[in-house]
Amino acid sequence: MRKKYQINLNESQRQELINLVKNGSAKAREIRRVHRLLMAADGKTDQTIAETLQISVAIERTRKQLCCENLAATLKEKERPGKPRKLTNFAVSERIGRYPLSRCSCNFIGNG
Repeated sequence: MRKKYQINLNESQRQELINLVKNGSAKAREIRRVHRLLMAADGKTDQTIAETLQISVAIERTRKQLCCENLAATLKEKERPGKPRKLTNFAVSERIGRYPLSRCSCNFIGNG
């Protein structure tokens, strides 16, 4: 079955991805995406990629992201919403201002 989003990497893109893996300084998730893209560019099916990399993530999303965006955006991790902060920046600064260092119980360190 022909995929809706075909991965076609030029030689410079392929070399950039290979260098990311060889360099070893990239994040683990980024390296996983690189492996997915390289395997997809080689014509492997999503099922084969998932079994080989032992992942259950939909490969189709990575294909779509590369086709709709660019290589850098595909490799970069998107910001996650996370849990909202309980204190606002104003509240934090107000609490810090209320307790100067001279009143802290950790002041004994310097009196040694």
